[in-house]
Amino acid sequence: MGARQTDFGNYKVNDSATKDAVEKYLLQAREYLVTAYIPEQQSITASYSDMPRSYTGMTSDHTGKLAARNVDEPERRRRHIERAESAISRLGAKQQKLIRARYLDEDNVLDLDVAADMGYSDRHYRRIKSETMFRIANTLGLVVLQEC
Repeated sequence: MGARQTDFGNYKVNDSATKDAVEKYLLQAREYLVTAYIPEQQSITASYSDMPRSYTGMTSDHTGKLAARNVDEPERRRRHIERAESAISRLGAKQQKLIRARYLDEDNVLDLDVAADMGYSDRHYRRIKSETMFRIANTLGLVVLQEC
């Protein structure tokens, strides 16, 4: 998020790591928006294993774990998208447009393309993007502090 040092109370923010965390979160939201979770299927045929068995005192419920994962994963994805959308909705109109154009509307969009589409110079675009990324990081709790 630029070469500036950002203060966060008595701590310094690791701008690069914070920017990376926000980008990862937004790109994951984009991926969840454009893909559907395909539930896993229980295999019907048991597989043979010649490994000797011993009593461990534990039982396994593969079907139960599979069912829980098939229910939990779509909900986790929905919450991820909802959090990203909520953080973006708190931004100003220009910042929202920048983030949506760069991360959510299309795949493989370059900063250069978004800056040109918005009529911004590269320097102006990067300044606005840097401020916006920090604001999203702060909203989502993704701020990364520097090691002391």
